[in-house]
Amino acid sequence: MTKLLLSSSALALVLAVPAVAAAQTGSGSGGSGACAPGSWFCQPPPAPAPSASSPSGLQPLPDPDAEPETPPPPPPRRRAVPPRPYGPPPPPPVAYEPPPPVAVAAPPPYDYSAARRGLTYPEPPHEWGLNLHLQGAMIGHGSNGNAGLGGAGLGLRFKPSRYFGLESDLDFMGGTGYAGDDRHEQALSFNGILFLNPRSRAQLYLLAGFGWTWAHSVCDPNTGAACPNNTAIDANYTYFGGQAGAGLEIRLSRTVAFNLDVRGFVRSRTDQLAQSQPEFTNSQGQSTNSSGGGLVTGGMTIYF
Repeated sequence: MTKLLLSSSALALVLAVPAVAAAQTGSGSGGSGACAPGSWFCQPPPAPAPSASSPSGLQPLPDPDAEPETPPPPPPRRRAVPPRPYGPPPPPPVAYEPPPPVAVAAPPPYDYSAARRGLTYPEPPHEWGLNLHLQGAMIGHGSNGNAGLGGAGLGLRFKPSRYFGLESDLDFMGGTGYAGDDRHEQALSFNGILFLNPRSRAQLYLLAGFGWTWAHSVCDPNTGAACPNNTAIDANYTYFGGQAGAGLEIRLSRTVAFNLDVRGFVRSRTDQLAQSQPEFTNSQGQSTNSSGGGLVTGGMTIYF
């Protein structure tokens, strides 16, 4: 009896193992949820029913005349927001603006007309100058035909504009006077100068002015001099007079210029003996204290 019971149990166990394996295999390939996990028996899922348009169950071919379907737009991309750092919030941004531009005065325009005239130096609106010159006096042949004076001088010139200048001159001269006397003179004069073409290298100018002259004369009749009253005289004379003339100044550079001019002068004595002792007396007995002549002046001016 016991042997029969053990034989039946072994037979039942042998038959149950394949059934369990087949049930597990069916549940693994059955699809999505046809058999519950751990089930001993599973029912296979029903087959899909054929559609009306395709009785055989195949998908229909697409219509070549049909318009293609527009795919839906992709979803908007979300920008990744960096994680906020720990600690206090950063300071607000500061906008730095550049400083306003500095106004710079434009350089003066180049004087092309001066370049065409041959000037190679700038022309300042005003300038100072020191004039050094030599001069000779034309006072006629004199009583003995040997009259003539010559000397040198210097002057200080100021030009407030290119067209006008002021000059003060101090001159020293010596030689033989009109009466044949031995004469030495010192003169101080003030002149105004008008430049007619100041933007040219060769500048024409007109001048006019006034001045004082101090003279020392030694007249000896034994030398043939025509002394007043035919007597020896050692006298000092003082004159006041005016002069006018024209000249040419050539600007060699910005600071150096040469000048040459001719001036005519007229003067009269102003000393105390002018009325009692006239300076000139002719053969008819006529006397005068006025005299005149010409000056030829040439020199150099240094501008600064």
